[in-house]
Amino acid sequence: MPADRPQQARPDPRAGLLLPAVLLAGLNLRGAIAAVSPVLPEVRGDLGLSAAAAGLVTTLPVLCFAVLAPPAAWLGRRVRAETAVLAGLLAVAAGTVLRVLDGPAVLLAGTAVIGAGMTVGNVLLPAVTKRGFGARAGTVTGLYTGALAAGAAVMAGLTGPLAALTGWRVALASWAALALAAAAVWAGATRAPAAPGVPAAPAEPAAPVDGAAGGVRVWRSSTAWAVAVVLALQSALYYAVTTWLPTLLVDETAGGLRAATVAATLFQVLGIPATLVVPALLARQRRHGRSGQRALGLAVTAAWTLLPVGLLVAPAAWPVWVVAGGLAQGAGISLAFTLVVLRAGDEAVVRRLSGMSQLVGYSVGAAGPLVVGALRAATGGWAAPLLVLVGCGAGYAAAVVVAGRPVTLGLLHRGSRVARTP
Repeated sequence: MPADRPQQARPDPRAGLLLPAVLLAGLNLRGAIAAVSPVLPEVRGDLGLSAAAAGLVTTLPVLCFAVLAPPAAWLGRRVRAETAVLAGLLAVAAGTVLRVLDGPAVLLAGTAVIGAGMTVGNVLLPAVTKRGFGARAGTVTGLYTGALAAGAAVMAGLTGPLAALTGWRVALASWAALALAAAAVWAGATRAPAAPGVPAAPAEPAAPVDGAAGGVRVWRSSTAWAVAVVLALQSALYYAVTTWLPTLLVDETAGGLRAATVAATLFQVLGIPATLVVPALLARQRRHGRSGQRALGLAVTAAWTLLPVGLLVAPAAWPVWVVAGGLAQGAGISLAFTLVVLRAGDEAVVRRLSGMSQLVGYSVGAAGPLVVGALRAATGGWAAPLLVLVGCGAGYAAAVVVAGRPVTLGLLHRGSRVARTP
């Protein structure tokens, strides 16, 4: 009897679904927040919301990003990261429907559920990407960051017209369908049984907590702190400009409300193509054996700093400064998320670094608009707030020089040691 030939492994049908699943998940990680702004006047009128409560509707998810980042990383250790992301997408869908069902308390409760679901995706998508795409993880991270920006722009742009036809409750609730579609594709990509001949992926052992034996102590790593500061200052600049740019232009330019509307739209839309430039540039640098992350970070710094400096010295030329800021915010968030993946040696370290950087980053990001508003109220002008944003740009430059070093946390799996990447 001839010896049996070894059975060749068949391609796993899930492999081709993972990239679409990651991109669809990215579409849902900001959109439900952005969708509220166009209909906020109607929401306030119908529900009798105070100005403080209305502000909480948009800031509560950002607070969730910070406060719930460590629990999200913990969840990724207790269950598969893929399972946790699926639960997060379902939470986004549930919260999107819940928030329109009753009055202010239910609105805020649904918003908190949305924020919690998005936080799980924020923290654990980089880990899934690191494991699923290997050397292409940095490029894929940039792509899903682009999807994140696109989802916010699309939902913000379409919710108003939908509300005019159906009312704000149906318009907001309708976006749950996109989250459910993403969850369905995600489940197919990450939970479908493997094809015959393809061994099932082993269950991931629970990673030790930071500081435990064999764990990477990200809280003691200068590189990890630099990555966290990059995200922190990127978030502070983005949320401060998003919140206060329209008011500044109404105060300081002849264009008034029209200029404010155009500037706010331009600032957000330009972020979409800018997010896609970062992975392309980094991939090209990698092919030529160069890192390029520091140079790219300093270019983002220059564009970010140009916005407040320009508004300070020549506010009438605001279109130029807003274009620079829009490109900076898109490239900056893509770079910040990509640095998390590039600096981590494996999926477990990605989880830790992602949780730490988002706790620090979004805590500072949520404070950004508050600091700018307080300075505006205290000084009666925009010079002091804009100078603070210039200072954020300088801090960003210092942090990105450290975060862009070609080192990898946890590559040797001994404490907080680092090793240079090839």
